[in-house]
Amino acid sequence: MGFVSWAVRLGKMGLFRFIVSAVSLLGHSRGRGNLWLALRAGVTNPGVPMSLIQLNEPQTEAPRWVFLSVGFRPFFTFGAMAGAVLMLVWVTLYRGLWAAPLGHLYGWHAHEMIFGYGLAIIAGFLLTAVRNWTGLDTARGWLLGSLLLLWLLPRPLFLLLPLSPWLSALDLAFVPLLAIVLARPIVAGRNWRNLMFVPILLGFFICNLIYHLGLHGRLQLDILLPLKLALELIMMLITIIGARVMPMFTRNGTGGAVQPAASPQRPLILLCLGMAQLLAGLLGEGFAMLQAGLSGLFALAILLTWFSWQGLALWQKPMLWILHIAYLSLGLSFILKALTILQLSPVTLWVHSAAVATMGAMTLGFIGRVSLGHSGRPLIHSKLMVASYVLMLLAAVLRLIAGIYPLTPLWDSAALCWALALGLFAYEFIPHLLAPRADGKPG
Repeated sequence: MGFVSWAVRLGKMGLFRFIVSAVSLLGHSRGRGNLWLALRAGVTNPGVPMSLIQLNEPQTEAPRWVFLSVGFRPFFTFGAMAGAVLMLVWVTLYRGLWAAPLGHLYGWHAHEMIFGYGLAIIAGFLLTAVRNWTGLDTARGWLLGSLLLLWLLPRPLFLLLPLSPWLSALDLAFVPLLAIVLARPIVAGRNWRNLMFVPILLGFFICNLIYHLGLHGRLQLDILLPLKLALELIMMLITIIGARVMPMFTRNGTGGAVQPAASPQRPLILLCLGMAQLLAGLLGEGFAMLQAGLSGLFALAILLTWFSWQGLALWQKPMLWILHIAYLSLGLSFILKALTILQLSPVTLWVHSAAVATMGAMTLGFIGRVSLGHSGRPLIHSKLMVASYVLMLLAAVLRLIAGIYPLTPLWDSAALCWALALGLFAYEFIPHLLAPRADGKPG
C-alpha cells in the first residue's frame, strides 16, 4: 500500500480535521510578496530585531491549559525530554542490550537527533518567535496539541513497530503542517522578512522524504546523506538566527560594555555562502576542491563574524558564553567539513562537532533564554543552567575525542553528559513551562 493510501487512513484516524483546518487558516491569509525581497529583508533588516525578550504578544483569550498557549511550552518540554531519553536509548541499542525493529541503526540515531530533538526545539522556537514578530497567534489549544502529538507519536513507534509506509507517512506529516501553521500569520501580517523560514522547513521535509524512501528501498543511496543535509539546514538556521540576534543579546546582556560590530549585509552574505557550499556538496566527488574551498570560505566568514562580537565582559555571563561557544564551534565545524572532503579528517568529527558542539550547545542556550523571557522571568542564570552548559560542552569534547579514539566508554560518557544536560533543563524549567507567566501576562 502506498503513501497516499496510508495518508487516507491517517485522515480517518482523526488527522484530517487538523490538516483541513491548518490549510484553511493559510487560505484566509491575504497579500502577495516577492520571495527574494522577503528573504533579503529577513536576513538584512537590522531595524526590526528578532527579539525573544521584548514581547509583542497577541491579545487573545488564553486556552484553558496554559501549557498549550504558546509553542515553546510543549515543544521545549517534550523536546528536551526526548533528547535525553533518545540518547540513552541509543546507548542501549549500540551496546546490544536490546533490539528494536529499525530499518537502519545509525540512520535511526541520526534521524531522531535531527527530526526528534532538533526539530522539536526549532518548532517551539519558530511557533513562539513568529507569534512575537507578527503579533498574531500561530498555534494554540487543540491545534498546538495536535502538532505536538504529530511530532511525538513517531518517536516511540519507530522503536516498537516494524517499519511501514503508514509510520513513514505519520513522521513526514509534521514538517509541512508546521510550515503551513507558521506561514499563515507571516502572510496575514505581511511579515515578509521572516517568510524565509518556510522554504527552509520544506527543505527538512524533502530530506526526511528521501530518508524514508531510502529506508523502504525506493531510492538507492547512502541512507545517511539526507540526514547530513538536514543537519546542514539546522546549521543554516543557527547561522542566520545567530547573526541576527546575538549582537543584540551581547550588547544588552553586558549592559553595553560590549558593542558588537553590526553589518546589515553580513547575514545575507553568510546565508549565500552557506547555501553555496551546501549545494556544491550535491555535485559529486569530482568537485571536491570546489566543495572544500566553499566550506572553508563559509567557515572563515563565520569566524570573522564571531570575532567581531567579542569582548571580555560577555565571558562573565554564562547565558552569553554558551551561545558564543556554540557559534564558534559552528565555524570550526565547517573547517572540519572541508578537511573531511579532502579526506584529511574522519566524517564523524565534523558531523558531531555540528550536532553536539553547535546544535546541542546553541539549542540548550536558546531554550533556557526563551523559557525565562517568555514566562515573564528575569534573564538570570542559575547554577543548574551553568551545570547543564558545562555538561553539554563536555559531551561535545568527549564525542570528538571518541571520533579519534573510538572507545565505547567515551561514547557512553558523551551520551550520558548530553542526557544529563537536557535532563537538568527539564528538571528546572518544566515547572515554569507548566505554570502561567510570572508577570501575569498572557502566554
